[in-house]
Amino acid sequence: MEYVLKGKLSLEDYTNFYRAAILHKKSYFFMLLICFFVIFSSTISSIIKYPRIENIIAQLLPVLFIFAIYFLILKIFRNYSFKSDRTLKDEIILTLTENGINLASCRGSFSYTLEDFRKIIINKKLIAVYVSYTKAILIPRHFFNSKEEELEIKSFIKEKYSPQKN
Repeated sequence: MEYVLKGKLSLEDYTNFYRAAILHKKSYFFMLLICFFVIFSSTISSIIKYPRIENIIAQLLPVLFIFAIYFLILKIFRNYSFKSDRTLKDEIILTLTENGINLASCRGSFSYTLEDFRKIIINKKLIAVYVSYTKAILIPRHFFNSKEEELEIKSFIKEKYSPQKN
């Protein structure tokens, strides 16, 4: 079985991948969750002790500011990373076979075998097939010609490219 997909990655595709990657990295997610819990618990306990409006504002404003700065910095780095990598903006042709994935663009082509696949993330907006800890082959939803093709390829990827199968 062979599937050929063609398309161009957008900043939105890259953003969707970035979000999915963060949510699937358990260590990062738990560390972030613990930090947020510590910040919120000290803020909430202080508000409970002194429930005046000035205290509530004084306690919540810095927390909200820290969250806003954190997510703004993440967005800036993500956008910079996407804009600085010219290869992400090229149109790519992905050929999915039972033996692996061939990725071709105007700059050249590269073949990934089943042994290269480390992890697979499938969500509503894209499919990411990791070939290393930080690098993945991205297949966004708009690469598919129909919903049927999307479902067929998703099941093909789950069946053939799952690391436990290799």
